[in-house]
Amino acid sequence: MKIISNNYKWAFELTPRKVTTHLILHHAGVANATAESIHAYHLSKGWAGIAYHYFVNKKGEIWQGRPENMRGGHTTNWNYCSIGACFEGDFESEQMPEAQIEAGRELIEDIVSRYPSIVIGRHSEFGQTACPGKNFPFDSIVSAKNAEPQKDAEQTEAPSEWAKSACEWAAGKGLFLGGSDGSFRWHEAVTREELAVILERALGSPNQMY
Repeated sequence: MKIISNNYKWAFELTPRKVTTHLILHHAGVANATAESIHAYHLSKGWAGIAYHYFVNKKGEIWQGRPENMRGGHTTNWNYCSIGACFEGDFESEQMPEAQIEAGRELIEDIVSRYPSIVIGRHSEFGQTACPGKNFPFDSIVSAKNAEPQKDAEQTEAPSEWAKSACEWAAGKGLFLGGSDGSFRWHEAVTREELAVILERALGSPNQMY
């Protein structure tokens, strides 16, 4: 299997992904697209660049997107633990050509060979979207044993062993707000707003008199 590399220029530094439990499949949502056009579009949205790790075109070519060990930007709340693969086309209205089906099958088999317990699902199973479309040939591309999407993504909301004591200390000091599900989202990125709140809690309000 050949994967075509591309010399992308990223808008900002990518974040390494520490766990890989899911492979999430997408369509481009337009009849014609390229890895380069998706990269340009995602840059225009203020993202680092192409949000997917792989792009499979209709000719059966597989293009590299983000490096596989980096976080993607393709599925809200699941980027910390997933690989994202996008297929050229709009499969709400199109049928996928055989060359693209075969390339997708080969790509998934390769990913599964490296992550044997990975769970594979459609984007629509992880968020409110029609992606990858009602005509997406999921069963022709994915082995049934890997298709169990909401199987709690090693929802490893527990902190990593190397950070466990520090996380317990921070939680005990009330430096973090829990998520709506009561978790502390240890594996999610921190925004600058959140960082400001954490620093204020740790160091005291900037208006505080000493």
